[in-house]
Amino acid sequence: MALEDILKTDQHNSFAKMGLSEQRLLACLSETRKAISFYRDYPDLLVDFYVSCVPEKEQKTCLHLFFYQRIFLRQVMRHRHAYATYPRAYSKSFLAMLVLMLRCILYPNSHLFVTSGGKEQAVGIAREKAEELCKLVPGLSNEVNFERGKSKSSKEEFTFLFKNGSVLDVIPARQSSRGRRANGGLMEEIILIDGTLLNEVIIPLMNVDRRLPDGTRNKDEVVNKSQVYVTTAGWKGTYAYEKLMMTVIESILDPDESVVMGGTWRIPVAEGLLNKNFVQQLKLDGTYNESSFGREYESDWGGDSEAAYFSSETFDKNRVLLQPEYEYSGRSSKSAYYVLGVDVGRKGCTTEVCVFKCTPQGQGGTSLKSLVNCYSYEEEHFEQQAINIKKLFYKFKARAIAIDANGLGIGFVDYMVKPQIDPETGDTLIAFGVDNTDEYPEYKQYDRGEVERNAMFLIKANAPINTEAHSYVQTQLSSGKIKLLIDEQQAKVKLMATKIGQAMDPDKRAEYLRPFTMTTVLREQMLNLIEDNEGVNIILKQSSKKVPKDRFSAFEYGLYYIKKQEDKHKRRGSKSFKDMMLYTRS
Repeated sequence: MALEDILKTDQHNSFAKMGLSEQRLLACLSETRKAISFYRDYPDLLVDFYVSCVPEKEQKTCLHLFFYQRIFLRQVMRHRHAYATYPRAYSKSFLAMLVLMLRCILYPNSHLFVTSGGKEQAVGIAREKAEELCKLVPGLSNEVNFERGKSKSSKEEFTFLFKNGSVLDVIPARQSSRGRRANGGLMEEIILIDGTLLNEVIIPLMNVDRRLPDGTRNKDEVVNKSQVYVTTAGWKGTYAYEKLMMTVIESILDPDESVVMGGTWRIPVAEGLLNKNFVQQLKLDGTYNESSFGREYESDWGGDSEAAYFSSETFDKNRVLLQPEYEYSGRSSKSAYYVLGVDVGRKGCTTEVCVFKCTPQGQGGTSLKSLVNCYSYEEEHFEQQAINIKKLFYKFKARAIAIDANGLGIGFVDYMVKPQIDPETGDTLIAFGVDNTDEYPEYKQYDRGEVERNAMFLIKANAPINTEAHSYVQTQLSSGKIKLLIDEQQAKVKLMATKIGQAMDPDKRAEYLRPFTMTTVLREQMLNLIEDNEGVNIILKQSSKKVPKDRFSAFEYGLYYIKKQEDKHKRRGSKSFKDMMLYTRS
């Protein structure tokens, strides 16, 4: 017997089979409305009701919800958007499918769907969980139309047609799904779904509201455009993580519309769904990976992807600098020098500058590189940018500015080789010369008169140069030769422990923390880069196009110049007096 039939019978004889008449239906209509409204907010109690209808001796094999499962059901049923990050054995797919089936029952004429990384996976999940639920809660099975030619459940296809007109099926995340329509859906393991397809194909198909029995539509119903995301934790910088962050923001701005949930392996262990010994064995296994365990069982989103070229652990290990530098400091080694790495931006992009303090280590040894500050300039005219960079050059008494001479960079250099007037002071900023004019002979003509000679080192990046630069950055980070500013949270704690920090207003405090925060942005950009190869060349691509790589480019240009200086020094150091002597036979 379907829910609508059960609720429309006389309450005092709810377990007796009775004929239905128009008079009886009208008599209990108001109570029916109250019951359906109640169960929409308390779906776990509807499950309990279904189980109570089963003969007592068979109830032991039915579904008995745990406390955390009741919370999940109520939260998802009450919100239009729900995002849940749970570990394995949490029964997240099971509960999500239960939500869809209950919505199909409580909202007649609904069309809900399941999608995942592939159609086979989505069909497998939907079929397995739906069939399991029908066995554990027989009342659910009574709501589905299993007549010949109606509902379908096989390895290739899944469709449940409900007796009240609702439909639950699978819609694959493919271009072929364009044009289909639904009221809401479940995005199962969103970390496996292509973000572009989800945005362009799946989400737009949920643009119709459920049709009510009288033919009207109520756009405020929670089932309309409902989106349920369930997944194990993945990687930061991916579409799945960005969607999670957007849902978090939505849950703050409109808590009635969106909810975010999460949990660890401890909850299923506490409820007996997961054996604690199994978790301990995972940790003791020789192949145990802490990062992987964090994602799979702690719901801890990883800092970088498996294909990431740079390691978050290595980067964080080198964050040891307690203070940034804002100008030349002669307190360290006399042989230390500063280098500016610049990535030029114009329309829609900022110009990024990384300031390195390079300290040579012994004879022929690899130098110690400290990223002492970062600067970002808005998309200004190249002449104004040239003024900014030249002033920064003199502020740090830098040895050179490493600039990418491809694209926008070459246009920027055209202004750097000419003098400018500083509008703030009225001072003349002389022309800057190019160090490697052999590679750029067109700039030799500017190396005359009053000029800051060899101030710019131009890099015309190509595949071999990029490969050399990428490898150098990675090896230098791994060997601890690059030092970085500490995390901004650590810096803030240290600052607030001082009287000066406590007396700072928010704007000054933010300005003080700016270099630390910009170093964290550099970290995010580097961890977003994944490795690809073209022959022997290393190609770094952005895992998420929304995360830029401008600051990393400036970072790499500065280090590439330093590498060239080290190579030159090593070549000079390898020559001995004996190599220069000529011998003749007597």
